[in-house]
Amino acid sequence: MKKLEETAKAQVLEAIKERVSPEEYGCWFKTIDFYETAPGVIEVPLSYQYYQDWYQKNYQKQVEESLLKVLGNISAVHFKYQSNGQGKLFSPEGQPVSAKTETVNPVSEITQTSAGKTVVSCSDPAKAGESIKGNSPLNPNYTFDRFIVGECNRLAHAAALAVAEKPGKAYQPLFIYGAVGLGKTHLLQAICHLILEKYPQLNIFYLSCESFVNNYIGAVKSAGYEAFRNKYRSVDVLIIDDIHFLGVGTKTGSQEEFFHTFNALHNAQKQIILSSDAPPNEIPSLEERLVSRFRWGMVASLTTPILETRIAILKHKLEHMGINFPEEVIFFIASNIDTNIRDLEGALVKVAGYAELTEKPVTVDLAKETLKDLIKFRVSPITIADIQKVISEYFNINPFILQSKKRSKAVSIPRQIGIYLARTITSMTLEEIGTSFGGKDHTTVMYAVEKIKQRLHKDPQFKATVEVLTNRLKSVCK
Repeated sequence: MKKLEETAKAQVLEAIKERVSPEEYGCWFKTIDFYETAPGVIEVPLSYQYYQDWYQKNYQKQVEESLLKVLGNISAVHFKYQSNGQGKLFSPEGQPVSAKTETVNPVSEITQTSAGKTVVSCSDPAKAGESIKGNSPLNPNYTFDRFIVGECNRLAHAAALAVAEKPGKAYQPLFIYGAVGLGKTHLLQAICHLILEKYPQLNIFYLSCESFVNNYIGAVKSAGYEAFRNKYRSVDVLIIDDIHFLGVGTKTGSQEEFFHTFNALHNAQKQIILSSDAPPNEIPSLEERLVSRFRWGMVASLTTPILETRIAILKHKLEHMGINFPEEVIFFIASNIDTNIRDLEGALVKVAGYAELTEKPVTVDLAKETLKDLIKFRVSPITIADIQKVISEYFNINPFILQSKKRSKAVSIPRQIGIYLARTITSMTLEEIGTSFGGKDHTTVMYAVEKIKQRLHKDPQFKATVEVLTNRLKSVCK
């Protein structure tokens, strides 16, 4: 058995890059090897039995095509499990260790920056408030280098980094929105950390919208309105978390005040950064003039991470905890916890803690036992037929039309959604999906998936439609 030369291997990997997404490549191919076991026969060794079917179902064709492009004489490609005896927790150096869960002291830690400025880092949300100059209630772990970037957050991350690099110059305002647990607070605090590092002279206010409203009400009641107004309109960077709170109940006075604060800062070219659980136009009871201003700059969404990104998040978390899980356990957790990043990391910590308490090796069975209350195992997997049935019922079309070659808009959009759902929630290969939707080739399938991804980022109403379809599928197949 002869290992493929490094030059040839690099060329094969480049060819694979052209056929898969960046997240898929980073997760499944970055450390892969190829061996020629006979003329034209290539073997790809895998460390876990759990992965053998995965590669065969999802990447057989891409690997074969890539090897054929580079070597030109490939007759067969085999993914083969090779046991390495793993099953316990390992440190990054490969030494067995006990499972240690990451804990962050809720008590503030006071440190001195290189500029001599005091920075107060506090991970207790109850103690979070505003940050004035260097006095910041920041979690030291919420930095850009600890934020995992994927298709679900690439735009928001890039915009946040641009704003932190050049406050008041890049996007004005920056509006980041997404559901709970997807990384909004992480990005806001990462911005704070970087600005404090690069521009220690700037005044930063970082607070929740609820705190802003309460401060405003208190100022009005105590005749301290002038001081309140001067305080908020003289900052260099204003960061408001959960701005959708302005639309809860009747807050005419608070909205009026924030409108004028926004205008004053915007006119002075000061940086404004906002986060919300919904895009500006979907915040209830928010005045149109505020909606319009929130959309002046960059509006970026955070969505649920795909499988490859979830795996990367878990690996990064394990590295920070100083332990390793077997790959098959990471894959199991990432495959079954698909709600948000907070739940994902919580599941990981729960498995690690349970392994330490019971002194059991970390296996898929242990993960199943630990997470049984979080994971709702399906009686039967979702199939292409399930997807086509749910889509045809929703759009009121014949399911057989989805399998036809018709290209009208009334058919093409439901078909593309079906292809996207098949790719994201089933283990079908690109070729199998294409065959089920009118004989499309794998390139057309990848194009359809990418097109739907892009529209999900740009069109909240379309995103809601896809989420409805996804939830119907999950309820049908439980």
